[in-house]
Amino acid sequence: MAILRPEPNPEKEITKRPRVVLIPPPDLPVPAVQGGAVETLLTQLIQENERCGELDLWCASVPDEAAQRAAAGWQRTRMLYVPRPHGHRRYWPMVFIERCLGIAAPYDPWYQKVQLALALERLTPDVIVAEGGNLTQCSAISRMYGRRRCLAHLHGQTTCSPVMDEIYGGVLALSRFIRDDYLKTSALPLKNAYIWHNCVDVHRFCPGPAPAGLRKRLGFTGQDFVVLFCGRLEPDKGIHKLMEALALLPVPHIKLLIVGSPFFGRTQQSSFLRKLEQQARGLGDRVQFTGYIPNEDLPDYYRLADLVCVPTLVEEAAGLVALEAMACGCPILATRSGGMPEYLDGSQAVLVERGDNIADQLAWSIRMLYEHPALCADMRSAGPRRAQDFSVERYYRDFVRIVQDVMENGGTV
Repeated sequence: MAILRPEPNPEKEITKRPRVVLIPPPDLPVPAVQGGAVETLLTQLIQENERCGELDLWCASVPDEAAQRAAAGWQRTRMLYVPRPHGHRRYWPMVFIERCLGIAAPYDPWYQKVQLALALERLTPDVIVAEGGNLTQCSAISRMYGRRRCLAHLHGQTTCSPVMDEIYGGVLALSRFIRDDYLKTSALPLKNAYIWHNCVDVHRFCPGPAPAGLRKRLGFTGQDFVVLFCGRLEPDKGIHKLMEALALLPVPHIKLLIVGSPFFGRTQQSSFLRKLEQQARGLGDRVQFTGYIPNEDLPDYYRLADLVCVPTLVEEAAGLVALEAMACGCPILATRSGGMPEYLDGSQAVLVERGDNIADQLAWSIRMLYEHPALCADMRSAGPRRAQDFSVERYYRDFVRIVQDVMENGGTV
């Protein structure tokens, strides 16, 4: 396994900084060269720490040449690039065992390799953060370093189990909704369940003009009202319901731009994507697909759009797309789900209820916003102001505060 080490820093050796290990799922690399919400948040946290330097960070990741090049200049972060074991990792059967049978799933060998890498480094972390994924896989790491040092970062709605309570002395929740929902099934005290809101780079995601000619290249005119969907193309995201809504709107200038793919930066197709393409054929030139767009290019697409729609059909933990869109000054239409109302409060976003008539609600709301440009203008002003509450700087300060609290009130058990 390859370990990227920073150059020695004498000043760093003099001042003891909290040592934090970050363990994301073994699916996409860090830095987020292939996309992914978890990986993007980790990249932003690491980059802000490179600037501020209040923590010594270690981060595990699957290897990737582009990611390793992007991380090569980091001075305050050590990347542990741990290859996946050869052969099938049996990840989904593990999830099935855990969720359906209620028992701890067998170890994913990748996490065992991470544990070995940490042991070989003789590392004694102050805090370990499991960044989503199959959180029970960190049980051996928890036993090695102590439960109270270990935090589970809840990136979505998560049901606790006795196994989870044995592994983690605390959790980081993306919203009050996620925290309160988790505590319904956990014996964890409220004081150990931290709310750590997601962030957006408000210096990059900010209002501004779209590049000249981008609309035309995508097949839109200046008269078109472009509704943007951005995200992974899967049923839970509700994109098929948004296309149903578009079919209910007999307004040729209301069009849909779909940014995303089934598997982030990978090129695989899916049966759901084929169904979406078939659904889009019935709408002619009113629907355009871009495929995967790198995160650094997304601001241009938000600025091009007249409306961003987040029609998720499940409890959305937070929704990075909504944060990015409102930071760029784009009006937002979303379903009332999970932590979305918490994040969008103050942005003047329009929220609709989930249910059997969601396509009708979306269609009515899109037409209402299309016919009321003054309301859209107010939303364009309110969104960037609200987004300032979710800056990367705030995200980093909150994390440092949480680490310090864990260190002061925690320890090995």
